[in-house]
Amino acid sequence: MAGGAVFCPQSYEEGAGREWLLANGLGGYASSTVSGSNTRAYHGLLVAALEPPVDRWLLLSSLDEEVEGALLANHQYPGVIHPQGFKYLKEFREDPTIWFCYQVGTTRIEKTVFMIHNENTTIISYKIKNGKGTMQIIPLVHCRSFHAASPLPRLSQEPLKAGTILQSSLRPDIRLTLLSDGSSYVPQEVIYNSFEYEEERRRGLAWKEDLFSPGRFEVELSGDAAFAIAASSCRDTMPDWKAEQKKEKERLEKLTAPIPKLARAADAFLVKRGHTLSLIAGYHWFDDWGRDAMISLPGLLLCTGRYEDARQVLKSFAEAMNDGVLPNDLGARSYNTVDASLWFVQAVSSYFEYSKDLEFLGEIWPRLLDVFSRYSRPGEEFGGSGDGLIVSGPALTWMDARLDGRPVTPRAGKCCEINALWFCALKDMQKLGKASGKSVDSGFAELAEKVRQSYQGFWNSETGCLYDVIDHEDASIRPNQIIAARVPDLLPFVMRKSILEVVTRELLTPFGLRTLSPRDPRYVGRYEGDSRCRDGAYHQGTVWPWLMGPYIDALLSVNGRSEPILASARELLRPLITPDASGINTIPEVFDGDSPQRPGGCIAQAWSVAEVLRAWQISQ
Repeated sequence: MAGGAVFCPQSYEEGAGREWLLANGLGGYASSTVSGSNTRAYHGLLVAALEPPVDRWLLLSSLDEEVEGALLANHQYPGVIHPQGFKYLKEFREDPTIWFCYQVGTTRIEKTVFMIHNENTTIISYKIKNGKGTMQIIPLVHCRSFHAASPLPRLSQEPLKAGTILQSSLRPDIRLTLLSDGSSYVPQEVIYNSFEYEEERRRGLAWKEDLFSPGRFEVELSGDAAFAIAASSCRDTMPDWKAEQKKEKERLEKLTAPIPKLARAADAFLVKRGHTLSLIAGYHWFDDWGRDAMISLPGLLLCTGRYEDARQVLKSFAEAMNDGVLPNDLGARSYNTVDASLWFVQAVSSYFEYSKDLEFLGEIWPRLLDVFSRYSRPGEEFGGSGDGLIVSGPALTWMDARLDGRPVTPRAGKCCEINALWFCALKDMQKLGKASGKSVDSGFAELAEKVRQSYQGFWNSETGCLYDVIDHEDASIRPNQIIAARVPDLLPFVMRKSILEVVTRELLTPFGLRTLSPRDPRYVGRYEGDSRCRDGAYHQGTVWPWLMGPYIDALLSVNGRSEPILASARELLRPLITPDASGINTIPEVFDGDSPQRPGGCIAQAWSVAEVLRAWQISQ
């Protein structure tokens, strides 16, 4: 497949501003920048998921190479970038593995990074042309949670002939094995002090730490050479890295997607959990969340033809359901969400539409009935009310950011998108019940009609769009209403058309929808600063790319599917396909509400990628 990224950075800043990511199917990954400098505490050549897809630990931070006196690494220390290996970097490619090319005099060094799929093992291979002298490679390691820069624990090693085994006093159960097939290993323990992670500094988080080098790999060069270094938390012997590289390259090249360059991005979110599968919400730091997984599943797995994977993900979350409520965080089994189960019904409906899998529909049907039972009656945190609508407590929707424990955007009451999803769930259950031959006299149709009639109360004639929340009325102009505008039989056409016009005028940007109108006094146009500043802006104006999916749905639902309309939909999506974002060949979590719209949050977000893929497919 096509879609590889090629960069020839002309400065340190240019290379450090673009990030690459390789995922291993377990939640572990390798990630850094085009320049090779780690600008985040999350960066490293081996971040292992010890209890897939969580319990992720940074083990190998980087490998620092020296060839003919030239140092190829780049690190930020207080007041200086040292060494400055970017000066030797001639080209970077991501197609499909990570490839660097350096030139030192007449010596050419090609460096490739890939991960063995479903294994916490990273391979860094080297191909040297016209080399001479001794090449040294110094591993810099740590043993900490990947979430934050931390003090260096005591590390001990067991040197081998061609590598070493490292263990930490902090987690003695973790073993990092470093091996090579073409170089010797020389133990020489050194602590390097005061590495700085610039992106963490900007985010107001811990941004300085020390790293440990257990020794160095050495290889004598005389002409051409090829060898590799393996970093693993599970292997004690050097793998056949050439065979593994070929296998992984072939796997990646077989991936397909409506937008080919995003096929590998979509694949990165699919992870193992126990004996089944799940979907990571975003890299670097998110786990597998119910809401995110269900919104993402159609775009990541159905649009890419991965029906069996989709089935397993649906089963994973269905088995974790509690009284009709899908977990917000699958690992933590937290159930503080009102919309995850409604997105689950939609994901099941989409799966059946693609696969026609009646067997699975029969298996999952009891869980759909559990959702209906839970949402059609009153409940402690949320539940059905007398008018058929769902009423929920504060911070149970996707706008759930908090400051000092208090919701920034509480949205307590009857939320417009929750009840639009509830209406759709009732219609979907009626349709799925008929398809599976189940009895459909469970009240789906009657309750759906009751919801439809009551939903008219969301209309705000003064703004020409929906109240974001009713009981009590909240007239904030937010993007949640676009989810209702895409449903033909929920609201009259004139209302849906007006909603689309208001959302387009107030919220649409080249990179998604703002979460609040800029004319609102609470609007925050920049997603930046420490965690308090960022949490305060998260849903108060920040742009979310995933909302382009519902927006394109509404655009086509209101205006029809003529070729000019389909073409306009594709044009709206193009800035997200090739954004000036930090993550290479992926789509980030958020952008600023104000121009210039800088990317923020996770460099690779599941529902951002998924909804752009899905929207692109339906606009063909």
